[in-house]
Amino acid sequence: MISLGIHDGHTATAAVVVDGRLVSAVSEERLNRKKEWGGFPERAISEALRLAGASPEDVGAVGVATLFPPITSAEFELAHPGKRLFLAATRVTPRPWLYNGAWLPAARLLSRGVVKRRKRELASRIRDMGISAPPVFYEHHLAHGLGAHLFSGREESLVLTADGSGDMLSATVAIARGRNLTRLSAVSNYNSIGEFYTRVTQHLGMKPLSHEYKVMGLAPYAPEDLGKMAYEVLRGYFEVLSESLVFINKSGVWKRDYLKKLRKDLAGIRFDAVAFAAQRVLEEVILSWARSALKKTRIPSLALAGGVFMNVKLNNLILETDGVDDLFIMPSAGDESLALAAAMMAFVEAEKRAHRPLETLYLGPEFTDEEIRKALEGLGRGFSVSREGDGIHERLGRLLAQGKIIARFFGRMEFGARALGNRSILADPRERGVVDRINRAIKMRDFWMPFAPTVLYERRHDYLINPKDHPASYMMVAFPTTPLARKEIPAALHPADGTARPQVLRKEQNPTYYRVLKAFEAETGVGAVLNTSFNLHGDPIVCSPRDAVDTFLRSDLDGLAIGEWLVLRER
Repeated sequence: MISLGIHDGHTATAAVVVDGRLVSAVSEERLNRKKEWGGFPERAISEALRLAGASPEDVGAVGVATLFPPITSAEFELAHPGKRLFLAATRVTPRPWLYNGAWLPAARLLSRGVVKRRKRELASRIRDMGISAPPVFYEHHLAHGLGAHLFSGREESLVLTADGSGDMLSATVAIARGRNLTRLSAVSNYNSIGEFYTRVTQHLGMKPLSHEYKVMGLAPYAPEDLGKMAYEVLRGYFEVLSESLVFINKSGVWKRDYLKKLRKDLAGIRFDAVAFAAQRVLEEVILSWARSALKKTRIPSLALAGGVFMNVKLNNLILETDGVDDLFIMPSAGDESLALAAAMMAFVEAEKRAHRPLETLYLGPEFTDEEIRKALEGLGRGFSVSREGDGIHERLGRLLAQGKIIARFFGRMEFGARALGNRSILADPRERGVVDRINRAIKMRDFWMPFAPTVLYERRHDYLINPKDHPASYMMVAFPTTPLARKEIPAALHPADGTARPQVLRKEQNPTYYRVLKAFEAETGVGAVLNTSFNLHGDPIVCSPRDAVDTFLRSDLDGLAIGEWLVLRER
């Protein structure tokens, strides 16, 4: 049984499940080279099917995430007319009516035509691709929540979802058992903490729906006194109603109206202090809400999904909360993961038989030696090119130990926002100076943003303070670090607070990348390398050999390890 999952909003993605196992997932941005592109992911659908060894005619079930037309980055301020009308209505509507979501049934009733038209249009696009299976549409937060539970591999989970907005909701609490999910509470999109954080991002002059991670990265730099000053301004924007398992927006504004209020309320307050305050408000609201759900359900196994849970600092606080024994965070928890959820939900609904938990994120395309060789023909002068064969992994480890900054392109591309070694830029984490060079001459990104380490599994306790021994395979949690980490891998830690957002690597997860780290360890005694995504700022992570060579040429990287080939820049 082959099932296809589709997400056609921001960072549009397609995924394929075969007999209950996720086998491929590709975001359209990787193919059309337009970062975070939203729309019908036709190329990604074709590629995901090709990777699964399937044709359109083989598809037996199709799942599409989200009932209403989803937001794409380009449409952020040009939402559906109904949303603009609702924004105007929030300015005159009594607050209690907005807090309790009493308006939701009426809004959904008025929007039935929009939903029907969307279903009709997408069904036509899917048929035009030669796929005869009728699509099943899943409500946005149901897909986030049940998808996370199904991929967790557990029988029972307390499920929390939180994001900016999806199908008029922004957060939910549910209990998942087996293949079923029972919702306990829902937070409307008017009360969205994700929307608040996005508008703070925009207030600070950064890109909404994209640069929220920069606000999180900036927050620890603020002096405590300035941060608390900003926090006192923002702390009253939200209130958690513990008994109801919801939180409410007390700011009196929504959507772009936040910007005017933030300008007024935060006048004269420094940018890093604003980031500090926004991060603290997010943490306090979500932690209080999560603790209420834990107390009410007494279920110690949590599953998290939705863009809010891309916040790795928040995730650590949840992990360390009393009553949490086991935490599963949907990797790349934003809307791109909805395609994976929809594919698995369509399979489970159609087949009603056993499915597999998430096994890997190496779900994208890989390329032949001939394709790599052809891409290298466009290098031009100023480079040495050698074919290293199977020994390239150890050679790469030794070059890193010599201080070289090398991009690694090998095997199947990772799914999601985090590079996990196959489309990565790697460097020696021992000297902080490498950070400035990568930021200025290679990644061309903001100076305050930290890099992350890939840590050998057997060395994890040397560097990470992780008392619950969370697997940390996908860079979804930031941990405090040990004195040895601050001594041996400072370039891969946050400069202000010394935390790390690691990929903890077991040999069986990626044997060739593991060999790179072991070779580096043999040279240096250090069991980790600096790992950042292989792209320039504003570009998607590279997908093909041509993307890799183009990015290499536009950067100041010392080298490129691509397949079994090594390219070094002659200096």
